[in-house]
Amino acid sequence: MLDTSRVEASLAKARAFAERVGLRESLEKNLRFLDGYGGPSKVTRATLYGDHAPYSFGFLIEIRGPDERFRPWIEGGLIFHGPHDGMGSGDGPTFAVTLEPTYGWSIHT
Repeated sequence: MLDTSRVEASLAKARAFAERVGLRESLEKNLRFLDGYGGPSKVTRATLYGDHAPYSFGFLIEIRGPDERFRPWIEGGLIFHGPHDGMGSGDGPTFAVTLEPTYGWSIHT
């Protein structure tokens, strides 16, 4: 499960931007990954929250314990890389590094 309720307006802007620049599949592929994390048993849930970098989001993945309660497990970012951050070179505003120059979204943990 992916909860986007905290970032609906920001996500709509990111989707519109992605559509304009031909990167909609890059964004949607990563959203599907977060939504399906943990497989069909749904032992996890992911929540998107705002990030300071343009068109980027933070996320928290929680895992269901034996008592059926969810607990924090993995935190990371769904980061948009492009010319504004040196294609993932570690420059601002994302300050995130990719192994190869990247134009699109990637998940960082």
